[in-house]
Amino acid sequence: MTVTTEDHYTETQIFAILHRINYPLEKPDVLPEPTLETLRELNYRCMTSIPFETLSLRTTKARTVDISLEGIYDRVMNKHRGGWCFSLNKLAFELLRGIGFRVQFTLARVCKPKHYTDPIRYSGLTHRVTIVRFDDSKYVFDIGFGPTSFYPLKLEEGFQIEYFGHKRRMTKVVHNEHEPEILGNPTVELWRVEEYLGDDDEGNEKWTPSYSFDERQYYEPDCDIGNFYCSSSPSSPFLTSFLVVQGTLDGVYKLLVNKEFKIRSTKGDVTKAIIETEQQRQDILKEHFGIVLTEEEWQHHDSKIE
Repeated sequence: MTVTTEDHYTETQIFAILHRINYPLEKPDVLPEPTLETLRELNYRCMTSIPFETLSLRTTKARTVDISLEGIYDRVMNKHRGGWCFSLNKLAFELLRGIGFRVQFTLARVCKPKHYTDPIRYSGLTHRVTIVRFDDSKYVFDIGFGPTSFYPLKLEEGFQIEYFGHKRRMTKVVHNEHEPEILGNPTVELWRVEEYLGDDDEGNEKWTPSYSFDERQYYEPDCDIGNFYCSSSPSSPFLTSFLVVQGTLDGVYKLLVNKEFKIRSTKGDVTKAIIETEQQRQDILKEHFGIVLTEEEWQHHDSKIE
């Protein structure tokens, strides 16, 4: 099935996406109601069915990621692949809109340090997220930030969610005149998504920021610019990484990062295995992420195991 020339996915394609993510429809020919319960289930199903991955930069001659509706649909539905935020969260936006949710998308600044004690530094607008609005509340829906939340996060100061032993929370931060190199004046309030990393030796909780955003509306050309940066800039971490991430139904995160295969348990424990051959990496892609690259894709692959 290919996408039509319409600006949005058709109802038939919405149903196909729901089947792709194994969403439990009550009736096969009736879309779910746009409720908070549905939103939670959609987030969970997307996170456990569609991988976050950067393989298109490593395995295609073009070295780019197609974020047109047709390109995203073909990659996720026909090729059983994934993508990053500018494709996965665009797919999610169209899925939610097609079901009847009130949605907008906005752009965020990544601010996740390598170590939780490192200084917080903000990227450009290189992350796309969806905001879902109900009559009395708003939620951020994000399936395109690697090991991100299995469930939507409420836009409420101090909101915290725990699932399968993992924790995420929503805080609000202010950038002011003391940080002109970041956002300038006037002062700007930002929502910030934070991830729990466990407790330190003294029993204090360790939290690290993931990204920050406000609620202004952006447009598809803004996403084209962000996607181009992620695909082409020497500063982009995606350009030199072989990265695949996916959650499992029981709350485990699986990560394939260059020559390492990691499994993060629900208790926060991480097991690692070093990949020594290309065949081993192909086997992991197939077994753990359902990804089978073609011979042509492997021929273009420029991140060989040494």
